Amino acid sequence: MKQVYYNEGWRSASKYTFEVYQLENGTYQALVRKWNGKINKVMQESQFLSETREALRHHDYPRTRQVQIFLNSDFWEKGDD
Repeated sequence: MKQVYYNEGWRSASKYTFEVYQLENGTYQALVRKWNGKINKVMQESQFLSETREALRHHDYPRTRQVQIFLNSDFWEKGDD
């Protein structure tokens, strides 16, 4: 598994992360996490699996700033990893 995208942001004492991993079989896993930044502990996590890179666009992700940044990022311009 290798990380192909990462973004994090802060709001007050909460940290929000969005990560995309390419798994050994070529599929993708996206993780959306909300952290308690004071103790660096995950408080909420959502996972999304996709067969293709393009399929990552079509999930019903939580409405966070990190998701919006991902959907508008240069990740889509890159070739297959």
